[in-house]
Amino acid sequence: MRINQLHLYFSLLAGYFFFSANIAHAQQDPMYTNFMFNKLVYNPAFTGSNPEFICMTFLYHNQWLGFGGDNEYQGIAPQTQTFSIHAPIPGSNFLGGAGFYVINDKHGFESRTTANFTLSLKKYFSFGTIQVGANVGGIQSAFDGVWKPPDNPNDPGIPVNASDIKPDLGLGMYVFTANKFYVGISSQHLLGGEFNYGGPTNKLVRQSYVVAGYNLLLPANPDIEIQPSILYKIDKAKQQFDVNCNVTYKNKFYGGLNYRQGSPAADISLLLGMRLTPQLTFGYSYDLTTTRILNYSTGSHEVVFNYCFKIVTKTKVVIPNIIWSPRYLKPYN
Repeated sequence: MRINQLHLYFSLLAGYFFFSANIAHAQQDPMYTNFMFNKLVYNPAFTGSNPEFICMTFLYHNQWLGFGGDNEYQGIAPQTQTFSIHAPIPGSNFLGGAGFYVINDKHGFESRTTANFTLSLKKYFSFGTIQVGANVGGIQSAFDGVWKPPDNPNDPGIPVNASDIKPDLGLGMYVFTANKFYVGISSQHLLGGEFNYGGPTNKLVRQSYVVAGYNLLLPANPDIEIQPSILYKIDKAKQQFDVNCNVTYKNKFYGGLNYRQGSPAADISLLLGMRLTPQLTFGYSYDLTTTRILNYSTGSHEVVFNYCFKIVTKTKVVIPNIIWSPRYLKPYN
């Protein structure tokens, strides 16, 4: 009985991922619990936001670990790998930075690979810096060759081993003060379009983001810093928000909690991390879902590595009224 129930559940889930318009919109972009350390994939204006460091980020998200068990549906749970790198452009008070990121996202039997180059422009003010940016690249969407429709394998309306590629474009703005406050707004997939799988199609829908955060040193104990942050996502069908608060000790260890609403149910997450070396930071998060999926899964896990190294240049860029600090646990990575 349990096997039959699982078969029905996974069959519905496969259709849920592909044929439901609302869910396709909501699941279009992957979600990250450590979003505060991975802002480049949301907002191209973040590129080169620290004028002293080149930063690389690797993130792996395994959603609903154990979902599918040892049967034919093993591996159907969403998995995401992300790599990004960005750097400031030395010697310029106008060009912000250049970067690149790639996202490999698999949910169900559909996989999507996104690759984008990013570029930002900057303007200094007495209160901080405003940057605007763009990302340009492409997205490949494909159905895995192992995907077998449950009832009619010859149905032309169900894609099997099919793929399509579409161009991608995003724009953003990022406002920040060094080591204190930041807020960004961006929109991805501005070109839209439809992935054609030889009959069935899947829309590429515009998705917008707002991210903001603040770094607060405790006057009573300057070794402790509180770092609240939020991420708000919206498209034509769904909206989702994350509320996070991390606490950092001596700029070396941190822990925090995250609450996510609208994914489609609420998730509660625990975050832990530490700076392993002056250049390398490691972070881990565990998501506990509040849906029935918890009966089939041990939760969602995410790891993130940030590596930053300082740029040595002979040309000095004048940055008025701003004092920079290489705090790697802060959201400059």
